[in-house]
Amino acid sequence: MEPKKDLAIVLRSVAYEERHRIITALTERHGQISALARNSIHSRRFGGALEPFAASEWSFAEKPGAELHRLDEAKIRRSFEGLRKDFERLSLASVFNELMIRLAPRQHACPELFRLHSNALAALEEAPAPGMLRAATPGLSEDAPEGATWKHDLALLNGYLAKLLKWSGSQPQLLACLGCQTSIERVDPALPLSARVAEAGWICAVCRSSETQHVRRHAGESFEHAQLRVMPLAMLDFHVSLLLPIRQVPLAAQATREEHVALFQYLEALFIYHLPGFDQKPLKGLRFLGLESSAQPPAANPR
Repeated sequence: MEPKKDLAIVLRSVAYEERHRIITALTERHGQISALARNSIHSRRFGGALEPFAASEWSFAEKPGAELHRLDEAKIRRSFEGLRKDFERLSLASVFNELMIRLAPRQHACPELFRLHSNALAALEEAPAPGMLRAATPGLSEDAPEGATWKHDLALLNGYLAKLLKWSGSQPQLLACLGCQTSIERVDPALPLSARVAEAGWICAVCRSSETQHVRRHAGESFEHAQLRVMPLAMLDFHVSLLLPIRQVPLAAQATREEHVALFQYLEALFIYHLPGFDQKPLKGLRFLGLESSAQPPAANPR
């Protein structure tokens, strides 16, 4: 087995037996891989390179036909230690990792996903503290809650999802109304859009008739006829996020937190409905961010 070298970001670390770990990582040239790090639990050989989010240069070997690679060495490049010092940032970084575990191809090069993921983690770690964020955010009142830091969590998450949709080839066409073809820039910004999941588009308030009611998905129902209300400014933020580097997305966001919550639910629904094989279980980290998932947990087996 000839050793290979690649840059890797740890997505998940799981103890195996008493002394080993199985590490799932996103690599630059080999996609998502899993490797066995022998004697890594009680040894200092790997340092902090096996902790979630750590970016390292890996030396590993691949055995033909085996599911697990053998991790021989990991030289840490960036620990992303700052993510572990703030609970909200840790939760959002965990959501990013969950998405990569679900979407990144296994053992196939995906350098664009590697860059997106590493830059998103860096943007999250480097985000200003709440006090600095208030000074940098026009119109943010002094008595705004700590949740006002949403520009470096929810807006970043939606930008991350938008770029993943584009990478997957499932980017929705949201520039114009499905009915009258009015562009997103010309609709009334005060009136919500009816965002359709199955059509991956939206209907403006003018086209919306009494027969086209706002429909929320209920437990056990599909997304085929589901609609979510999304404000035009949030849709504009979606398009802007596709044009900007992920680090710049939070500061460019204009919609409110509530409007970005609705946009998140729509984007998540698009993943569930349009991406074959996307795990429909809610992302675990969402519950710590105060976000309601569009996904439904699997029904319990009847006894």
